[in-house]
Amino acid sequence: IAGMVLILLSQFWGGEKTESPPQGAVSGDNLAQFTSEDYIRALENKLCGLMGSIKGVGQVQIMVTLENTGEYVYAQEEKRNVDKNVEPGVEGAPDKSYLKENVQQTYILMNGQKEALVRTHLEPKVQGVVVICEGADNILVQQSVINVVTTALNIPTTRVCVEKIA
Repeated sequence: IAGMVLILLSQFWGGEKTESPPQGAVSGDNLAQFTSEDYIRALENKLCGLMGSIKGVGQVQIMVTLENTGEYVYAQEEKRNVDKNVEPGVEGAPDKSYLKENVQQTYILMNGQKEALVRTHLEPKVQGVVVICEGADNILVQQSVINVVTTALNIPTTRVCVEKIA
């Protein structure tokens, strides 16, 4: 899903500045990573385009806020070692079994260096959207705007505010 979102967002950025992964990390599949500001700008531009297609909206301004700046998920290798011991019970008592499990997780390093392989980058979550438009005094336009925003960003209606432009 993150890959599909990145492909979709790559249409908005021609040669704009991209954010490099954190120091010590490289991406095996060279996915483009964007700054939070770039991501917000792209969402706002896309939503403005969608709002312009709704009858009665008129002039529109949009502000998107994010809960976080995204998250890198690094590739890991996991080694499990399970030891099971059974001690016979004394004089008819049930056997006692002991289970010892060791789990060792290590990051996969690239090219023998100290750089972790980035498996994926999770895009930031949208915290809220404010839409200011000329047609916000019409309840049907307001509902259409809310429906478009909630569907496009997969957020609840409580995170969308629609107000009339002053």
